[in-house]
Amino acid sequence: MADKYCDLVMKGGITSGIVYPNAVLSLAREYRFKSIGGTSAGAIAAAVAAAAALGDRRRQAGEPVTAAVGFPGLADVSAQLSRQGFIHSLFQPAYGARTAYRLLVMLTGKAGLLRKIACLLAAVFAIAPLELLVSLAGLLGIGYLAGGIDGIWATLLPSLLCAYGAGVLASALRVARVARRNLLGLCTGSTQPNASAPALTDWLHTQLQALAGKPHDQPLTFGDLHTAPRYPGEPSGAHAITLQMITTCVSHSEPRTLPFNAAHFWFLREEFAQLFPASVVAWLVARAGAPERVDGRDYYRLVDGEELPVLVATRMSLSFPLLISAVPLHEPARRERRCEPVADAEPPRDNTNVADSMEGLTSGGQSCGPVITAFRVCWFSDGGISSNFPIHLFDAALPRWPTFGINLVYAQAAEAISAVPEGETNAPARAEQAVFLPTENRHGWQRTYQSIAQPLAAAEMSGFLFSIVSTMQNWRDVLQARAPGYRDRIVHVALEGDEGGMNLDMPQAVLSRIADKGSIAGERFCDFSFANHYWIRWRNLASAYQRYTLDVARTDDPAQRVAAYEAAYQSVATGTPVPPSYRLSSEDKRRESQQLWRHMVEQGQTWEDLGPDLTDGAPRPLPQMKVTPIY
Repeated sequence: MADKYCDLVMKGGITSGIVYPNAVLSLAREYRFKSIGGTSAGAIAAAVAAAAALGDRRRQAGEPVTAAVGFPGLADVSAQLSRQGFIHSLFQPAYGARTAYRLLVMLTGKAGLLRKIACLLAAVFAIAPLELLVSLAGLLGIGYLAGGIDGIWATLLPSLLCAYGAGVLASALRVARVARRNLLGLCTGSTQPNASAPALTDWLHTQLQALAGKPHDQPLTFGDLHTAPRYPGEPSGAHAITLQMITTCVSHSEPRTLPFNAAHFWFLREEFAQLFPASVVAWLVARAGAPERVDGRDYYRLVDGEELPVLVATRMSLSFPLLISAVPLHEPARRERRCEPVADAEPPRDNTNVADSMEGLTSGGQSCGPVITAFRVCWFSDGGISSNFPIHLFDAALPRWPTFGINLVYAQAAEAISAVPEGETNAPARAEQAVFLPTENRHGWQRTYQSIAQPLAAAEMSGFLFSIVSTMQNWRDVLQARAPGYRDRIVHVALEGDEGGMNLDMPQAVLSRIADKGSIAGERFCDFSFANHYWIRWRNLASAYQRYTLDVARTDDPAQRVAAYEAAYQSVATGTPVPPSYRLSSEDKRRESQQLWRHMVEQGQTWEDLGPDLTDGAPRPLPQMKVTPIY
């Protein structure tokens, strides 16, 4: 294998994730993985790819491993996912949610409009038949009391419509109750009683452990990836393998990157038992320390950082709204200072300081401190709600190796394959045409377009509303993917209407077609020009930094200053902020801060007066440097 390294980021897409295992296998023939990330289905692929990369490193280091460890095991996973009926078996609705689950799959699948309408109408009779019949009987009874048999016939149609409306309301309320009982989802991800095959979370746990070569009761953690064996000559860095994924904290209205760092969350054992295998829950409880007991419930501290199991993070990223249950974590809502008697207190020691002695006097021999007296739940749902294609992961001003991205495209699928005639004999050519990687710098910058026009007004309005939701969800990722230094490293895989998405029970031919596209996608990166990419990144950085520095220099121009804010300008120039503020902790830091500001001002003034303009001829659209929070 050539000594080349890469990062990989994969987009969410539910069953479209069948693309990814073969893409990873193709990449693994040419590259070694350093960082892997994704959202939703992309998070599943990222987790199994990272586990396989760990297994491969262990094999290369000479550790005794089985044949299922590493990339050979990933090939078996790909074969499983490409087998008809397998993906459908992974989604197991919880008790009482089967009808609603089937309806959701039907409405979001490839079925025709008339069939969807028929199923939607019929679902009321399956979900709330008793309420519908009772309402109908009551309304007809009123008609009978008012006019006998003639009254029944006179009120029949209004009674049917009103009873159906009552059934719709009762159905919605029943589905809501079932979803709340199942942690705001129809499928918890855990294997249901009497199921003949494992559900999604249990299957994923088994695969992660097998690919990494770890026992079933010792969950693969982020720390296992960070401390994986190194290849000979591998570049130095804090982590051998970095894995990151995106989840959305709906309660906080923000995306979060997993694993958490220094987070303060707790979990309830009974809730996690609904979502994760028993061995994983027991492992988490054993490392949580003593629980916090509040209102008769035991809250366990969730490990974070390197200790967090990969399975837990992956499950938090793939919680597709309503289809798969959200993950509830808990944070303190209220703390109170309390003092409790200290049992078997030790006698005073000779080296006890004054502060300790005073604390003992004021607390009367009691242990005092803040105590959590209330928790509030934080719901974590699908990462795709906030960032479905997190191409920003692992980004650097000047990267040491490429970060590849795999984008799943639906609206442009017809355009991508239109040049190839229909028919099974052209399947290889159709797959080739459906996978696009820019090969020239002027490729990939064009804006995508999706027509909303439809023959039916209702369909057009529906398309308009869905486009609004899609724009709200994806606009950041779409803009980032078009930027120079990003677009050249993203392969776009066009999927047809019957491929991926919510199509949970695809025919074997369709599954094979998707898997073939994944292999092609990975192969496209084999000829990637990192030299060209690196130069583009430098042109981006030089252009953005120059314009950023010019803006800084203008703050030192008296003609552009506001007299009322002179104290603010001087605080930066002298390194002495007006209290209260983040004062520099030493004279050396204050001096360096002044020098940095002066250097940027002088450099910006020089560029303003003498040039040259590094933006001239730089890649378009131009990038900008902004201070944004890390999530």
